[in-house]
Amino acid sequence: MPPVNFSGPAEILRAAQKDEEICERINQQLIEFLLKYKGHIFINKNKQYILQISQTLYYALTTLSKLQSLGEEYTRIIQVRKTGRHIPGFLRSMGMISVHIFGDHLIVLALKHFIDYVRDNKSITPQAKDQIIYFMTTIKSLIPLFQSLNRVLFYWNGSFYTLAKRFFNIRYIYAVPWYHPKRPLHVFKILSVLTAVHLNILMLMALFKKRNVQNTVEEHTDKSIPSNSSKCPLCLDSRQHTSLTFCGHLFCWCCIHEWLQTKNFCPICQKTLNSRNIIALQNFM
Repeated sequence: MPPVNFSGPAEILRAAQKDEEICERINQQLIEFLLKYKGHIFINKNKQYILQISQTLYYALTTLSKLQSLGEEYTRIIQVRKTGRHIPGFLRSMGMISVHIFGDHLIVLALKHFIDYVRDNKSITPQAKDQIIYFMTTIKSLIPLFQSLNRVLFYWNGSFYTLAKRFFNIRYIYAVPWYHPKRPLHVFKILSVLTAVHLNILMLMALFKKRNVQNTVEEHTDKSIPSNSSKCPLCLDSRQHTSLTFCGHLFCWCCIHEWLQTKNFCPICQKTLNSRNIIALQNFM
């Protein structure tokens, strides 16, 4: 039996970028449609869910229908199980798509509910609450790190582009058996090393900044936090997990981060703002 012709990282990367581009087009069209009937507030409150619906629709019409996605067709690759001899079954494909689209969101949601449970539990001492909430918040902040670590491994060996594919053991082979382009894999290994170094630098910077976070929170709390309103200016509802910007304005944690996905300034004062400069306020009333 001839050896399996697994595809290289270049084709997988281009296919993923193509699929992301098409999902974004579907998402923009869906937003334009909903904007006419629901308005900006609805879009801002449900932007993440709209994107998830767009991705679900796209992969339901391609991968779940036993078809190549447009990105896979573009680069001539096919999804297979880890051995490379069989294509993934319906349940495996559905599980992979669900984890890919909803996995991070469900983990964050579960952690949020657990933090709320701990905060409202009167049988837990305040000191224990602070420690548990801090630990859960740290885990939530590490979720993007896991995705980045998986990307480091992908650049090194070219096997699994996403954690969902790694979890369900889904790889790629070339659609044409004889097609095997010569690619300089050492370029991707160099990229893997550079990505790993970048992650280490970010972690070190986070550790150094951590010492000054509490002082910064206190300073901005004393000078800039308005005490006469508990509503988020973006969703116009009661703030959930109140977060503070460096320019002194309060928002829901999810609202301000969703805003910063497409904008780089504060929605109140228009000052330049980065998501890394958002501070989550614990036990803020």
